Amino acid sequence: MKKLQLCISVCVSILFVACSSIASQSSTVSTKTPLSQDSAVVSGSLKNGMSYFILQNTEPANRIYLRLIVRAGSTLEDDDQKGIAHLVEHMAFNGTTHFEKNQLVDYFESIGMAFGPEVNASTGFDETIYKLEIPADDPEILQKSLTVLQDWIHGITFDQTELDKERGVVTEEWRLGRGASGRVQDREIPFLFKGSRYAERLPIGDMDIVKNVSRDRVAAFYQKWYRPELMSVVVVGDMNPAEMQSKLEAAFSSIPASKHAEKRTWYPIPPQKKPAVLIVRDPEIMYPTVQLLEQQKAPGMKTVGDLRNQIIQYITYSILNKRLNEKTTVSDPLMLATQAGQMRLVKSAFFNYIAMVPATDKFVPAFKQLMEEMMRFEEYGVTDSELEREKQTVLDNAKQEWLNRDKIESATRSNLLIQSILYDGTMLSSQDQYDLYQELVPGITIKDIALAIDNWYTDRGMLLMVTAPEKQGDIPSEDDLLSLWQKWEPETKITAYTEDNLDRPLFDSSTLIPGSVVKEEVISTDGIKQWTLSNGARVVLYPTNFKANEIILSAWSKGGTSVVSDEEYPSLAFASSYAAMSGLNGFSQVDLQKKLAGKHVSAGLWVTESYEGVWGSSSVEDLETLFQLINMQFTHLYFSDEGWNSLYAQAQTVSSSRQKDPGAMFADLKTRLLYGNNIRRSTLTPEFVADLNKDVAEKTCRQRYADAGDFTFVCVGNFDEKVLRQYAETYLAGLPTAEKSEEARVIDIQPPKGISFDALKMGVDPKSRVFIAFGGKPDIGKNERELFDALRSLLDIRLREVIREDMSGSYGIQVNGDFNMYPAPSFELALEFGCKPGREDELSSAVFDQIKWLQDAPIPDSYITKLRETWRRNREEGLKTNQFWLDQIISRMQDGRSLDEITLTDEVLSQITPEKMQAMAKKYLDTNNYVKAYLEPADTTAQ
Repeated sequence: MKKLQLCISVCVSILFVACSSIASQSSTVSTKTPLSQDSAVVSGSLKNGMSYFILQNTEPANRIYLRLIVRAGSTLEDDDQKGIAHLVEHMAFNGTTHFEKNQLVDYFESIGMAFGPEVNASTGFDETIYKLEIPADDPEILQKSLTVLQDWIHGITFDQTELDKERGVVTEEWRLGRGASGRVQDREIPFLFKGSRYAERLPIGDMDIVKNVSRDRVAAFYQKWYRPELMSVVVVGDMNPAEMQSKLEAAFSSIPASKHAEKRTWYPIPPQKKPAVLIVRDPEIMYPTVQLLEQQKAPGMKTVGDLRNQIIQYITYSILNKRLNEKTTVSDPLMLATQAGQMRLVKSAFFNYIAMVPATDKFVPAFKQLMEEMMRFEEYGVTDSELEREKQTVLDNAKQEWLNRDKIESATRSNLLIQSILYDGTMLSSQDQYDLYQELVPGITIKDIALAIDNWYTDRGMLLMVTAPEKQGDIPSEDDLLSLWQKWEPETKITAYTEDNLDRPLFDSSTLIPGSVVKEEVISTDGIKQWTLSNGARVVLYPTNFKANEIILSAWSKGGTSVVSDEEYPSLAFASSYAAMSGLNGFSQVDLQKKLAGKHVSAGLWVTESYEGVWGSSSVEDLETLFQLINMQFTHLYFSDEGWNSLYAQAQTVSSSRQKDPGAMFADLKTRLLYGNNIRRSTLTPEFVADLNKDVAEKTCRQRYADAGDFTFVCVGNFDEKVLRQYAETYLAGLPTAEKSEEARVIDIQPPKGISFDALKMGVDPKSRVFIAFGGKPDIGKNERELFDALRSLLDIRLREVIREDMSGSYGIQVNGDFNMYPAPSFELALEFGCKPGREDELSSAVFDQIKWLQDAPIPDSYITKLRETWRRNREEGLKTNQFWLDQIISRMQDGRSLDEITLTDEVLSQITPEKMQAMAKKYLDTNNYVKAYLEPADTTAQ
């Protein structure tokens, strides 16, 4: 089910690294002690003012992450340049001194690095960041990448033809962000940043200026602000820091220092002193949201006290979030979704916020409940048990990070380093983090939390933002809401928070009936093993050391929703969510979280059309708890009225409001074209929700997990095989079995033959979408999955070149594929993109021209090189991750394919040939059989 969304993203992030002891103690470290930068970070400045930061990190191996930070964003634009900072960023990929036109992207694709995930950039209010991920095994690639950075620093050419084309791409990016969310943002940002330059300098810019600004004014921004002293280069990855330092100095020292440079101004955001309300109504908003905010000055991260305060803030909001979540899981919830935290949109300030989605027609009661919970929190603070659980959880998370300190990915480390550079922070070493958390966390007290609560809002906060459907009738006016917010008092005295007794053990071992491993075998040349248990279940295990403290598990059995009737299908499709919302073994969802506090473990159910399954993950020391949770998914499933009512209320709210959202209605149109009105492919319509039945959901779910004997449990990670065997025999081998096999039923729902087309005219913004999908029952050849994915990548590359770059037709084309081999082969390959109204037919025709181009002749070698390198580099990384191995083992076992081929990279590469990819295009892109749909604005004259 689509989750209810709460507007603005959260920016609360702490790298937890510590020990597990939480004995009460006072810290011996002065809060005034300065934090020390990780000594492994090699940093310095060149004579021209440019700074650099280098950190060796071998996860993933053979990768280097290059980042160029430019401390120039949209706030530095003149009035006639709004949007130019962003346009300059785009032009960095469209012609530089050493790379004409699109040669830069073409080069990186040729070495296996994809545009978007590994070659990208972003523009903010105060900075622009360029990102490259490259292989570390080729010095020429590194040297060429440094040349790219040089070009970005002082060699963007701003070719007039490329600039004119890129205006269209930026316009399409702007268009993509339109809709209700864009219109809401247009109102909220000026409200949040009132009286500051940020209120009128959104990075996306003014499209009239973007479309018409002269080349000279674009280049002027670049020449004025892309200066060495405003730049930093960050390098994190699998390399020698001393050698990299020499290369950086050689590459960038020759760049001349700025002459007569204008001072770089950092603009303030004056805090608002008077409570204010903003209500944004829009015809396309699906349901109301409420956000209560207050601006705070953003502190740096320079001292031990700063770090301690950040931990206290995290704990405080985590406890509040758990309390608020309890209110969403009752039988008749007033609030359907809640969230509290801090968000940081700019360098100088952050916002404390509490947000919620009220239940349908219950806005005022929900708002009062939110206020009541705030008051309870402010008046009584937190309980001893809440604080101790949260401290234990913080320390457990810290311990996991510390144990996996050598496996923290370079992307994470580079982001942390960038944050410290931009936001006056300090990137600590893993050991320093460990020591500081050991000192600080145990000493955090109830009084510390109370002080944090006292400081989070002035009275009841300064800003209240509400978004709502245009005709929502239960929302007060801005004046009435302001009065309610500021003057409301509870009808009865608010009492302190209490919780149920949680002394009962989570798992009752007295009911266990252990079994045994009756057969053991090695089932692949890579050492994958399989145990057959005494109840018939199989355990497939692959021990790794990719992460020191990670174990992941997934179990599956044939059947899924295919074995139930159409009438039962909706309820079973919701059953895993019903179980998750209820809890486990008589513990509610909230109480289950409390019982697992301080443990690094989670588990749950999943159901698809052909399979039902169980997922789980844990640390090494919590592996037994994971197996207990898995056992209870079969023996102690719990379905509560509270869980169902909460889930059903959310489903009703989403389904009843989807008719307002053009995107949701377009999804319905696409589904109807592809599958008719078949209930098994239905979106979340009111009719679908009306068919949900609590008793049927529980019955069908219990049936799916009544027989553990036909399940295969796949476990990957850093486990001790003897320990794993003991837990498998204790917790899995004695699970009930029906001693019968079951197969999934073939649900033959195929896209229609011939060409189907329809259009939906809906929406007030000048934006359209084009959807084209192919599907059918393919003949299966060798490595069909891998070749199908290569075809998807090929189509993605070609359409980006033509539709985006050549025609300026769209910001990006999504190419998605779904390939199934059980219980019968089937596929879907769909592409979708946004565009300007009136260009749908033109761009659709261009898509089919490119498909014909792919089919008419063997694919050019330049594309084959890109496909091979991308596949090889992705496989190179994948083979060193637990999730990749888990997915490959499960996929191949379900497909009946050999596990020996997981590591046979060269075999797949040898099949990616010009002729084979041409044949794949003919096979899967049948231009006589497809579905096409347009979403156009209601006013088709909108441009």
